Formats: sequence, C-alpha cells, structure tokens
Amino acid sequence: MKREMESQSDAPQPQHQTQEQQHPDSPVGSSIGEKAIDSPPFPLQDCSSKHHDDDISVLRDRNAAQVLSYDADDSPFPEVRAVIQPIDDLSLPVNTVRMWTIGLLFTIVGSGLNQFFSLRQPSVTISALVAQLLAFPVGCAWAKWMPLGILNPDRHFNIKEHGLITIMANVSIGSAAATQIIEAVVKFYHMPSHGGFEVLLCVTTQLFGFGLAGMAARWLVTPASMIWPQVLSNAALLTTLHSRENAIADGWRITRLRFFLVVFLVGAIWYFAPGYLFTGLSTFSFICWIVPSNVVANQLFGQITGLGMSVLTFDWAQVVYANQSPLLVPFWAGLNVMGSFALFFWLICPIIYYTNTWYSAYMPLLNSNTFDNTGNTYDPSRIMGPDGSVNQTAYREYSPMFLPAGYAITFGVAFANLTGIFVHIGLYHGRDLWQQWKGTNKQDVHARLMSVYPTVPWWWFAGVTALMFVLSVVTNEVWHTGLPVWAVLVAFVLPTLYFIPVGVIKALTNISSNQLNLLSEFIGGYAFLGKPLANMVFKFYGYVAVQQGLEFVADMKLAHYLHIAPRTVFAAQGFATLIGAIVQCGVTVFMITRIDDVCTSDADGNFTCPHGRVTYSSSLIWGAIGPGRLFSPGQIYGNLLWFFLAGPVVVIITYLLGRRWKAVNYISWPVAFGAMSLVPPATGVSFSSWWVINMIFNGLIRRRKPAWWSKYNYILSAALDCGVAVSTVIIFFCITLPAGPLNWWGNTVYTKTADGRGTPCNLSMVDIKNLCFGV
Repeated sequence: MKREMESQSDAPQPQHQTQEQQHPDSPVGSSIGEKAIDSPPFPLQDCSSKHHDDDISVLRDRNAAQVLSYDADDSPFPEVRAVIQPIDDLSLPVNTVRMWTIGLLFTIVGSGLNQFFSLRQPSVTISALVAQLLAFPVGCAWAKWMPLGILNPDRHFNIKEHGLITIMANVSIGSAAATQIIEAVVKFYHMPSHGGFEVLLCVTTQLFGFGLAGMAARWLVTPASMIWPQVLSNAALLTTLHSRENAIADGWRITRLRFFLVVFLVGAIWYFAPGYLFTGLSTFSFICWIVPSNVVANQLFGQITGLGMSVLTFDWAQVVYANQSPLLVPFWAGLNVMGSFALFFWLICPIIYYTNTWYSAYMPLLNSNTFDNTGNTYDPSRIMGPDGSVNQTAYREYSPMFLPAGYAITFGVAFANLTGIFVHIGLYHGRDLWQQWKGTNKQDVHARLMSVYPTVPWWWFAGVTALMFVLSVVTNEVWHTGLPVWAVLVAFVLPTLYFIPVGVIKALTNISSNQLNLLSEFIGGYAFLGKPLANMVFKFYGYVAVQQGLEFVADMKLAHYLHIAPRTVFAAQGFATLIGAIVQCGVTVFMITRIDDVCTSDADGNFTCPHGRVTYSSSLIWGAIGPGRLFSPGQIYGNLLWFFLAGPVVVIITYLLGRRWKAVNYISWPVAFGAMSLVPPATGVSFSSWWVINMIFNGLIRRRKPAWWSKYNYILSAALDCGVAVSTVIIFFCITLPAGPLNWWGNTVYTKTADGRGTPCNLSMVDIKNLCFGV
C-alpha cells in the first residue's frame, strides 16, 4: 500500500511496507499488558455499560507500535487498537427512544443556540464535544430514573447510544453555511425574505454532502487504512466514559478517566487566562511588546498580521486554529505542514514583500482583507451601480483591488493543490482505490464485525443526491438567483470530483485539503461576472458539500468503529441534519426579520451579522469585480496561474525521486498545500507551536514511550479540546455577555503594536506624500 495508507505511523516507514512488517519505531520489549489496580472513581459510570470484562484490555499490544496483518483479530493499526475494541455486543439496545430523545434535544438546542450567536460579534460556538460530554450524565440519569419499558429499555446507557447522539450533534450543531447567504440577501442586498427559498437553500446545501458521503463510503469508511484520526479522539472519549478497563503504560497506572478529568479541569481553568484575564498570552509576541514601533520586527515576530516567528502561545485554541489538534496528526504529516509554512511564508513571502512585488509593501504582510491603492481596505460599494454591476467610471476613479503578499501566496498554493491532488491520489493511491471499487481489498476485524449488519443500499444515498439536485434547481429557478440549471450541475460536479481525493488525505492525516471555496469563487467570478448573488450561491453549493460531507464520512467511521448498524446511522444522520438545518434557518429568519437594526453597527447586543457581512463583501468582490481583473494573463496576479501547472509537476517529480530515494516519499504535497488554507487569518504561531507539540508527542513520546502514547495521547487531545470548549461557553455566558471584556494592559498590549495595527513596511508614498501606488 502507499505511504499514508500503510499506516498512520508518525515515523518514516517504507513506501511499500507489508502489513505484517514490524513498525520501525517499535522499541523492543515495551510492555503494556499488565493490569493496574485502579478503577475509575466516577459514580455515574456504573450505569454506562453492562459489561466490564477485565480479560480484554483497551491496550492489548505488548508492543504499541506494531502493524498487524489484516487477518488478525484486532486492527492492523496501533492508533486504532489504542482506543477501539475488536468486539461487538449485539445485545446492546441502540435504536431507542432514549437515544432519539437525547440526540434530538442536543440537535435542536445546540443548532439553535449556535445559529443565534453566530449573528453576534464576538460570537461563541457550542461545540459538539460539549454535547458529547453532557449527553453522558443525561443518558445515565435517564437510564437510572426513567421507568423501564419503551422509554427506557434497561438501566445501562451504553456506548453505542452515546455514539449515535455524538454523531447527531456532530452533523447538526454547527451553523449551516447557507444561513450566511440568507443574511446577505435580506439585510445587505435588501431583498424580501422568502421562507421556501431559505429552507430549501439550507436543506439542499447540507444534505447534498450527506449523499456524497454515503456513495464514497466504500473508499473512505470501510478500508482499515482510512483511520480518521479526529474520530479516534471522539472514540477515546466515549471509551473512557464507558469502560473500567485499565493497563499499566510505561509505569503509569492512572486510568484514562482520571487522566481525562485532571487534564480537562486544568485546561478549562487555565483557559480563563488566555481567554479572558490576560488575552496577550494567546498572541504572546513579547518581542513586539518590547519594540512596538519597529515595523520589521513586528512583521517577522507578530502573531496578528505578522509571520509569527516568536513561536510561543499559551492558548490551546490558538494552537488548534489552523489544523486542529497536533496530537491527531502523524509526525511525518506534521513535518509536511511545518515545512510548507516555513517555505511559503517564512521564506518566499518576505522576499515578495520586501522587494515590493505586487506593491505588497504598502499593505500589511499577512491579512485576509483586500486593499485599494491608498493602503486602505477595499470598499466595493464605491464602484457598484444600482443594478449590482460595476460602474466602470467609478472603478477607474477609485482603485484596482490589491492583495497582501501572504494572501496572494495562499491563492497560488491553493491553485497548486487543486490540480496536484488528483495526480497525487492517482500515483500513490490509485491501485488501492481501484481494488476497493472492485471489492477485492482485504477486510480487517472491524469490517468483518460490521458485515453482520444490513448495509445501506447505494441508491439510498444516490437518491438523496438526486433529490437535492432537483430541489436546488427549483430553488434557483423559482426565486431567480441568476444561477442557471447548467451552473447548478457544475456546482454539484465539482465537489463530486474532489470528494474522494480530499477525503483520502483527511482520513489519513487529519489535514483538510478542501480549497473548493477558492475554486468556486474563481469559476463563479468568470461565469457570473456582474451577478454577485449567483456567484455567492454557486460558491456555497460548490464547497459546502465537501466540507459537510466529510463530517458525515467521519461520523460513519465512528459508527464503524463502535459497530453501530449502518441503517440506524443513516436515519440518525439524515434526520438530525434535516432538523438542524430547519432550526437554523428559522432562527436566522426570525432574527433578521423581527429584530430592529440587526446586521447593522447600531444593533443591540452586537448582532452585526459578521459572517453575512463577509459573505456579502466577498460576493461583490468576486461577483462584481471578478477574478479576471486580478488573475487573468497580463493582470497583476496573472503569474499565479502557473501554480495550476506547478502542482502536478512537483507531485510527479517527488514521485519519481521517491522511487530512487525512499525518504522522499514522506513528502505529501496535498498535505503541504492544504494545510495553508487558513493562512491568513492564521499566522505562524498556529503552525510553529502546533508543530512543536506534534513533534514532542507524535515524534519523541510515541517513539520512546509507545505504551504511554497509546493509552493517553488521544484522550489528552479530547480533554484539551473539551476544556477549551466548556471554558469558552462559561466565559461568554457568565462573564463577557453580562459584563463585557476585561480592559487592562494585558488585554490590549498586542493591539498597540505595529503588528496589531497592521502597519505596512513602506509608508512613504501613502502616508507622507498622500499619493496612490499601482498607478
């Protein structure tokens, strides 16, 4: 098998390693099989599981880095063996009133609250991890106190029910992206609200990804090599809450539950420091604090508009901002991520900036805004005619649009990834994908256990996809968005083409290479120039399907690991998504039509609709001005189009070199390119601190203390994420919302530096001579 499919191992492994081969990082004689005396001290845990079989340990390997045969009675991969048991209890009740009631409760409440606060600036998000945590005591209380019968099948709230509730929360609790279109259409384009349009738009954009996910399951869910590290974190938390099993790991006897509780409490308490009391700890650029007026130092070491070379942050939310938890990413993939950022943003970006290429020295070094020729944020309203088209005279009198150096590089990297990912998948994974299509790939123990359950026919998912296409056509034709039928078809084809390539990279590395938002804007900008509304709708249909669809796939993999019947998962995912979309649509429409001054600077409670405003501005820039004025041959950023060719070329060169020097095979360009998708606004600290943690845990500790890593790594990630998620909610609702932010030096020092102000390097033309650049 190819590089990533062989193993999620952190350390370098041969490109064509056999499945029975010993993991090269395995230390000899690392034993973790001894039983610890401890038992978890959590009173509600007694109701969580029927069975506590001490003969089966969560940690079953005498060597935690060993790669097993597919024929073994456990997963071939140590990452999976660390948290997933190779057994299935068919007697556990799953499709219960208890599960559905609790799951729908969190779906409705969570999606509604998140949508409500998404219109506020600053906002707060109640993550699915919070729902996963709260569901445990709720489920145990239900099992203990509700009378036995149809409402309560037994006194044991089990891991499968909890897993399904988690899945329902995962697919529904986040704000539906289409609500941003509703905000932009009603409040910024000042078009009337139409309930049918809004509901269908939310439902079709959310459920299209569901159909794609099911049709891609044979490639992204069933194969054992599709590990999905983010799922292992969820599974580790579920296993910890529902199991008493324990094993000594490199001398550590503490149970995973105790370990989780300690880290969770410490992390939640600590987050009050960078999250409220001393927010400067989040952007800890002390060099910039010492020399706040030194522009070059602030650009190199700053963490707001600078390159983040100061490395250090004390905020876990800052660490995971760009590429999620570093504890879930294999070490070799982490090297790709850090190497890519260093190459593109610590080397190439300063060269472009300090040579004033593209007039970039007159703008901030790293910023996601667009600028005019005076160095101010571009104001598209100055060039818009009453019909939504560009007034050419006003455009010439105002300014062309300019991109900061870091933002322009992000476009180039995305262009390379959009073409290079197909070549990479074909060269490195083509044979495996073909075997999975033919059904000749080997099955591991979990696939064999799942074979007893009836599968979901492929046409169920195909039918969902076809229905969403028809409803999308109806939505755009009846309410006249300007998006023709052929464009809806193209918007559906694009994510269909990219779904499996992006999914493979995500499943193996936990790095997202989904950059269809840029491609959709690019294509839509050319195809619907002068039609910003059509451009906006096309963009959301194009990229939300992959983004949302891969969340469905990840949850299908979680169900696969927990051995939950696929048809029950189908019902839970579909129904939760439908309910969540309708709830979020309803909350959005109610707020923008019933609350005075909402989405304006005068709105009570700061309900200024930041996401809808950004969507509106983006639609004007790409739908009215269009990419042709920026990226077409002969235009200022036209040379970035060469990156479309560079992507496949570097992949092919790397592949050929890898046949001669095996170490080259650890270079994965889709990982390197895709990890840059959130730069900007992400800066260097979200990569450097992230990589240091990745190196320590998935490099050093995994190699030297594999038993400890196997037992605690994934639950450590879950505990840190949960601590920040819970603390964020407490800070917002209990402190920030009623009293406002804390105003003192530690919370403002970073805003008073050249980094915080986004001061450009070259001010002589703009601020001193009061002239324009680029003319």
